[in-house]
Amino acid sequence: MYVQVVVLTYQSPDIDSYTYEIPKNLNVKIGQLVSIPFGKRNPQGIIVGFQNQIDPKIKTKPIASIILDQPILLAYQIDLLKWMSSYYLAPMANCLDAMLPKLPNAKTLMTNAKKFQGVSRSSLVVSQTLVLVPNIDRIPETLANFPQAKNYVLYHNQLKASEKFAAWQKIMSGQCDFIFGSRSAIFAPNPNLKKICIYDEHDSAYKDERSPYFDTLTIAEKISELTKAKIEIIDSSPRITTFTNHGKDITFSVIASVAKQSQKQIAAGSSSPRNDKADLPQTKTIDMTNEKVYGNYSPISQTLEEILKRAAAKKLSTLLFLNKKSESGSIYCKSCKAQTVVQKQIAACPNCGSPDVYFNLVNINSLSAQVKKILPGAAIDIETAAAFYKLLPKKYDVAVHIKTDSVLNFPDFASSEKLYAQITNLKKLAKKLVILQTYNPDHPAIKWAIDGNYLQFYKEELSQRKTFSYPPFSLLVKIVVAGTEEKAQEIFDNLDPELSALGPIKDEGNSKYNIILKIKLSDYSLSTRTKTLDKVRVILPHQKDVRIIVEPDSII
Repeated sequence: MYVQVVVLTYQSPDIDSYTYEIPKNLNVKIGQLVSIPFGKRNPQGIIVGFQNQIDPKIKTKPIASIILDQPILLAYQIDLLKWMSSYYLAPMANCLDAMLPKLPNAKTLMTNAKKFQGVSRSSLVVSQTLVLVPNIDRIPETLANFPQAKNYVLYHNQLKASEKFAAWQKIMSGQCDFIFGSRSAIFAPNPNLKKICIYDEHDSAYKDERSPYFDTLTIAEKISELTKAKIEIIDSSPRITTFTNHGKDITFSVIASVAKQSQKQIAAGSSSPRNDKADLPQTKTIDMTNEKVYGNYSPISQTLEEILKRAAAKKLSTLLFLNKKSESGSIYCKSCKAQTVVQKQIAACPNCGSPDVYFNLVNINSLSAQVKKILPGAAIDIETAAAFYKLLPKKYDVAVHIKTDSVLNFPDFASSEKLYAQITNLKKLAKKLVILQTYNPDHPAIKWAIDGNYLQFYKEELSQRKTFSYPPFSLLVKIVVAGTEEKAQEIFDNLDPELSALGPIKDEGNSKYNIILKIKLSDYSLSTRTKTLDKVRVILPHQKDVRIIVEPDSII
């Protein structure tokens, strides 16, 4: 008999598992952690399958030893591992690395294993609930929503290796009823999983930035398929694809309080029931169109300057929000009046070619200097998105989005939904007033976010996605090419002509080029996406210095 082992060390990305003999004196099981001879070393590996026969020409070696008798992966996790590797077109070793906690030394492994062996079956819980949050600072407030969680475990990447593996083994032993954690907790080994709750699923923290570049909801969908666990999403601004697939599973949280409605009701134009308007901050826009016409090139409009002065006089707490810290800015063309975000200062307008452009750099430091100039001594906080994730988020009387259009001007298919979510998050921090400085006050994302009407936003955004064949009407695959533009162009030119492709698009700040594939779908179900990837896998480029990202968070 032989076993297939995924080796937990650097190896050729072309090989998912290696074949080893089973010594007669060893009782091996699927999911066990073993030591195996690999070159001149004896690294660890996970047994993922049995094999009765092999080609006699293949030379094999026996497993060196079993490190832990008890498997550290459950049966459904082995299936998940194999599916992940196929779906994300990633080496199985990378997928296993994303799934497993960092394993502590052998002594700690054995100590933890003994602690959870021989547990009385009467002490095992019959139902486990997994609760995910985008940031571990959100765990305390989320715990308060589950008073029934008497025997819970915390699982996240800030734990020490020994602590995380101890949590892993306690979860696997079935001795806890609730698991609270961040993205990595989706892989916790729950033998009695009944529900997966995901808070603020729209957050980009749920998309892994390393191979296999997994999307947490997609993983949850596969786990649900394997275990029959129910998915519940608690969100105030779901992604368009999430609402398409899981409208009935979504509980809308504060601000955009929407009752569970069927897709038929949405199609019929049902409006969103909202919270009492008296409990919400007033939201107003400031049209920035005339500011530069009148010679004001400051990020603070004349109207906002007056509001800030009045707020300071009344000693109101004020937040000025910036989309990000980066040094990118915006250019304004005095000839054609175009405005767009750029990564660095440019000499001419990309729209009309006029050299008569004004480059406006806005970051934390430049905005702070401008505020001190207008209101010396005023206590005004200037924050990025970090304001949304603090352990105890501060509430402000006035919250201002300084550059609302910085999200819309980003050339990405998901810009509108990201702006809708951003405005909604800002409203949660404001007690009295939210101000949005924008050149596009009538943009649907702004209009419906102000109104808290997610369903109307969803309908309009879905129509746009259909026109341009973006998710949920297509599956996106990003091909990232490291090297020259010529290399990227060659890969682009050699793609199957039946594939709809964009690019190559230079990734600003480094020598990489993105090629975006839009593969049309009949629906956005997991089964359809999986079948689609099975068909196109063989025609995708598999070269050194080429990365493939399925369901990218952005096309840039």
